[in-house]
Amino acid sequence: MLPSVFLSGDKLGSLISLANNSLPLESCALLLGQTKGENCEETVVRDLILVNNNDSSPVSFSIKPDDLIKAYKFSESRDMEIVGIFHSHPSDPIPSATDKRFMEINPVVWLIYSTTTNESRAFIFDDHLIEVKICVME
Repeated sequence: MLPSVFLSGDKLGSLISLANNSLPLESCALLLGQTKGENCEETVVRDLILVNNNDSSPVSFSIKPDDLIKAYKFSESRDMEIVGIFHSHPSDPIPSATDKRFMEINPVVWLIYSTTTNESRAFIFDDHLIEVKICVME
């Protein structure tokens, strides 16, 4: 079964707006919600935390440790988990070599939006890179 990530059109629109408003820099956000299944077969995004790109770079991103701690506390207070990481690329929406390294230690859905092709794709790493189906809910 192909893993899937479910999110509302409004949430996806917010992420795309963040990416476009952050140009020429990469943008990033954390996806909050719940997962079902051992390998995140179904990920449901309930909320977003838009964060600053600590790298201030057009080709990389990082999130400040303090922002991560706040995000974990916020998600726990809402009975949710951090289920995904969003960021934008100035190229095709596929994980870079750097993304792949970090995906191995952050086994959640990685949603990538291309600011050049206006396309979104999602992936998860489980011994190898697996594409995740994006399901937009109304």
